Amino acid sequence: AWKQASGEAREELPDWANGASIDMDWNTLKSQKRSYIDIVKEKLNGPADESGNHPKGLRNTFKRIVSRNKKEETDKKAAASYTEQYVTDQVLRQILLGENLLEIVYPDISIDTDNELCPRCNFYLSDDDVVAGWSSGNSQEYKTECPNCLTKFVPHFCVQSTLPSFVGSRGPSSALFCERLSPWVLKKELQSVISVGGIEDLLSPEWRERESKNAVLWWNLILSFMRYRFPFTFLLQGSFSS
Repeated sequence: AWKQASGEAREELPDWANGASIDMDWNTLKSQKRSYIDIVKEKLNGPADESGNHPKGLRNTFKRIVSRNKKEETDKKAAASYTEQYVTDQVLRQILLGENLLEIVYPDISIDTDNELCPRCNFYLSDDDVVAGWSSGNSQEYKTECPNCLTKFVPHFCVQSTLPSFVGSRGPSSALFCERLSPWVLKKELQSVISVGGIEDLLSPEWRERESKNAVLWWNLILSFMRYRFPFTFLLQGSFSS
């Protein structure tokens, strides 16, 4: 993608460089003694795509996670509002590693950010609309602003997984409804957590499963890293022994 964007000649690229999803055989994974991380790394270093096409840029894995189980019409709206982010191939490799590890830790993970309606005028807000409505630099403002009627309200997103131990807003195996935090509010909340328990808390699965507010904060961090195309593998290291 970055070669196409820069106008350089097209050439065959490996699957991970095309932002393609990495399909895995779970039965094979269970029968092998190598770690999940080794398997994912091997997939990311797989053979080049025969077609060399790059139809959907870097949003393939991201879009699969945030659009899973959505209707086609909603998918089109999400695709239209998504701002393409181009990164170097080294960074992309780390991004895809993190996104595939996330799907190992949380099977069938779905992060729904595109069902936001203004409580006053019922205007549909895309993810970009929610982000545009935040007060830049204001760590005390938890609300976004509707671009249609200018009403301020707290936005939300939803996280679901088929992981048996996944605990949502209504108990085990239910969806987790999270308040959507702006980067400035998220930074403030993270500083509060780190000042008490250090970075180890953020990396611990037990910490994010202990209270729903911890889970909400952690998923906001994951969503922000995914949206702005930052590697987040380190946030999952507590879920793996190696």
